[in-house]
Amino acid sequence: MDIKKIKTGRNMNKIFFFCAFMAVIAIGCKKTEVQEPTRLFRPVIEGQLSADSNTIVASWLRISGAKSYVFQISHDTFRTVDKTLTLDTSIAIVKGLLFNQLYQVQVKAVAPDTAFNSKWSNLGAIKTLTSILNIPSISDITFSSVRVSWKTKGAAVSSVKIVKKSNSSVAAQVTLSAADVLAENKIVTGLEAATAYTIFLYSGTDERGYVDFSTKAPFAGTVIDLSGITGRPSVLADTIPIIPSGSTVLLGRGQTYNIASAINLSKSVVIISKPDLAITAQAKIYFTNNFNFTAGATIDSLEFNDVYMYSDNYAARYVFNTTANGTVGKIKFMNSTVEIFRGILRLQSATASVGSFIINNCIVDSISGFAVLTVGVATTKVDNISLTNSTFYKCEKIIVSASPSVSVLVDNCTFNEAPFGNNSFYIDYGTTLAVTSGITVSNSIFGVAKVSGGTYNIKDFRASSGTIMNANNNYRTFDHVSTGNDFPSIVVYNRTAVLLWTDPYAGNFKIADNTFPGRSTSGDPRWRL
Repeated sequence: MDIKKIKTGRNMNKIFFFCAFMAVIAIGCKKTEVQEPTRLFRPVIEGQLSADSNTIVASWLRISGAKSYVFQISHDTFRTVDKTLTLDTSIAIVKGLLFNQLYQVQVKAVAPDTAFNSKWSNLGAIKTLTSILNIPSISDITFSSVRVSWKTKGAAVSSVKIVKKSNSSVAAQVTLSAADVLAENKIVTGLEAATAYTIFLYSGTDERGYVDFSTKAPFAGTVIDLSGITGRPSVLADTIPIIPSGSTVLLGRGQTYNIASAINLSKSVVIISKPDLAITAQAKIYFTNNFNFTAGATIDSLEFNDVYMYSDNYAARYVFNTTANGTVGKIKFMNSTVEIFRGILRLQSATASVGSFIINNCIVDSISGFAVLTVGVATTKVDNISLTNSTFYKCEKIIVSASPSVSVLVDNCTFNEAPFGNNSFYIDYGTTLAVTSGITVSNSIFGVAKVSGGTYNIKDFRASSGTIMNANNNYRTFDHVSTGNDFPSIVVYNRTAVLLWTDPYAGNFKIADNTFPGRSTSGDPRWRL
């Protein structure tokens, strides 16, 4: 037996057992591992990012380990923060935001040790809805009252509050009845004249819309109130010759007043329907004759406001048909309907002079060969012409002048079946007469012409070569047949008048085509989307 080998084997066994023993001890002595804290995950949107009126609702998945959440909203991609909420739930409801405003929203999870908060999570962007309140029109406002109206949408409305803008004091607060809610309007009284207010509309405590307006200023000078005189259609014609210059004549809403013989005007006068929100119909002035100027008269202003003017004869009647010398500062048609006349203002002869001819916020319908305005001879003139925020249809001519003018402005207007075919013009000064400060046509829509002899060919304007023509944001329909003299940069839209508007041949020019690029910026504002 090899004693040396036996000893060597025994030594190797001792070494093996010693190493195993030390390994066990090392394992037994090793410390238990402790997991280090980590940053929380970013919240992820869960099913809801929505807007109702001017309220935004957002929800997200709950994050394990989060003790709360910080929610923020911004209208400028977080260059500024509009609102910050700290929440212990995973849903945020933010009220009282701006209407029709795009907002961005973000959220982060908050850990017990804020060093481990999540990073911001972008939940997206959403636009609040448009206010359901309508902007009060001129016919919805008096000196002391306003008609508040709205579109029914979402929760039923319940109350109206009106606040004075100057000091935020509450001027009126009204609970709406079931009848008010059904009618979608409420007349609120007890306001101050010539004062700025804000209307707030509520569903319970939720704000559904707000809009600013100002009450009308009281009438200046002498006020002649004819509204209480009924059954006497001649009372307006009887009254005009005997009132002082500068008078305001109030007509009864829904009543008719006749102009049965020529009336020569020599004084400033405003003729207006008396404000009465309970009666919506305008006073009517029925012409079987016309107004003229008293020879040699100097008149500061003649104004027709919030009235319905019409005649019995499209081929023979005018509002003004002047044959006498006279000087008038302004002739104004405001917030009115004028229809079925041969012409509205015709300076026929003599040396009549008008500083400004103004039509604003009107519907002008069915005017034949002597135009909305005709300056008939070179001895007469109108210096400044302004057609704004108005609709002109079934009009054979618009502006025709035999003498120069200073300026012509056409802005925010709708035209259809105007002018006559056979190469008529919207604005016609011939080829030699100038508009010295230029012609401006903007934000307007021009439809098909009024057919003449089977043709629809028309032209836009004509004046001397030195006349400056300014034009922008104007459109014409596909069936507008131009034979030259176009307004510069006018856009030809690819649809016809009957496809652009709701019912143009019946006088309804509400935009029906919501793809039309000028739907909210061009044409008479009352028809826009």
